[in-house]
Amino acid sequence: MSFYFYDLETSGRDPRSQRIMQFAGQRTNDDFEPVGEPLVEYIALSDEVLPDPEAVLITGITPQKTQELGYSEAEFLKLFYKHAAKPNTIFLGYNTIRFDDEFMRFALYRNFYDPYEWQWKDGCSKWDILDVVRMARALRPEGIKWPVTDEGKPSNKLEAITDANSITHKAKHDAHSDVLGTIAVARMLKEKQPKLFNFLLEHRQKDKISKVVSLSDPKPFVHTSGKLSGEFLSTSIFVPIAAHPTNSSAILVYDLRYDPTPFKNLSSEELADRIFLSREELDKSDIERLPVKSIHVNRAPAVAPLGVLDQNAQQRIQLTIEDAAKNLKKLAQIKNFAALIHGAFSIEREYEESDDVDTMLYQGFFDDHDKKLITKVRGLDANSLADYNPEFHDGRLDSLLLRYKARNYPNSLSESERSLWEVYKQKRLIEGALGALSLESFLGKLNELSVTVSGDTDKEFLLEELALYAQSIAPTDG
Repeated sequence: MSFYFYDLETSGRDPRSQRIMQFAGQRTNDDFEPVGEPLVEYIALSDEVLPDPEAVLITGITPQKTQELGYSEAEFLKLFYKHAAKPNTIFLGYNTIRFDDEFMRFALYRNFYDPYEWQWKDGCSKWDILDVVRMARALRPEGIKWPVTDEGKPSNKLEAITDANSITHKAKHDAHSDVLGTIAVARMLKEKQPKLFNFLLEHRQKDKISKVVSLSDPKPFVHTSGKLSGEFLSTSIFVPIAAHPTNSSAILVYDLRYDPTPFKNLSSEELADRIFLSREELDKSDIERLPVKSIHVNRAPAVAPLGVLDQNAQQRIQLTIEDAAKNLKKLAQIKNFAALIHGAFSIEREYEESDDVDTMLYQGFFDDHDKKLITKVRGLDANSLADYNPEFHDGRLDSLLLRYKARNYPNSLSESERSLWEVYKQKRLIEGALGALSLESFLGKLNELSVTVSGDTDKEFLLEELALYAQSIAPTDG
């Protein structure tokens, strides 16, 4: 086994509509010593994408820089598979599972790769150092300095952890620097808390996690997650209660920090409101959120048996094993609660949807026929692509092929395909996209930010570059 630490800088936070602008990765052995050279590359932003100006102010990476120095997505992914996607690799980083992995999946999907196999095939797996940091802070903080914000709240940001522990981290929000910082934090965690570190490393995969979070033998367990309150160091005691109705890799668990009595007479429909309504809607309706969450056993959640909670840890997370046991007893007395929760998660909710093929990653897997064709697509050059007319089973792939050609091999487009691409680009820039700004909103945001950054010459330059970029890709009359 070897570790592959990686980090992305992106053009925004939504992986459906935004893009990777910089990638950095470094392989290490299990002592976190570098193996081989790092892979550090820019990825050229395709000219239908408007980046989030605030993201650019954070990273300092402009579209022009990516287009001058970067590879196309297709070219970059070939490098990624050559250098990173090797057998028996553990892919990890700092919040990679919830953020970077999603951007990688959408990039792979857009460019005719299987979005998932890089993290499971040939002995590969995934992990996340951020959750190790969170659990160490809650359960085994000894030997590590733990930063707080100016307001006195716990901070687990990478730059805060590295600064507090005198770890060299030269350029925050530079992908390569963040990778090196993450490797150093992992090394510190393994040195200071080897037992916890090795337990979570061994329990990153589905089979081990399923023994801790088991519906066949449901026992209380400790879970640390960024979705839990920082006031309690993102940690609580949970118990498995039901299978997820639509996701075979997810288990529904109840947070035993909370008394279940207020929910005992509610229907599945009423429980669903307490699961899915926004914080604003809950406050308006004066109802409390149901303390049930999904644990995805295929996403390396930080879980541990109840025995890890010593007295000091119970004080830190502000929850005793005795109080959790009392709520567990109350939970057991609620008739058909598991069935009601299962029913609540079965109720279809209305979400913002898009008919844009770029966003349709999760609308089904490709069959074996299409998998053979997409493998062939990746191997074709511009001349071969121009004459290639595959008969896909999945309707998404015809639209994806046109966009793949336009973004990576524009010379392969026919006149009719070029016209379709220009129509799509203009539509996206005028109307925006799911999770992305329209050109009008983008320019408005630049004006707003120009006031807040006034006097900061570096940030003023970045905004000027964004304005020039928008002008260069703006739709023209006729």
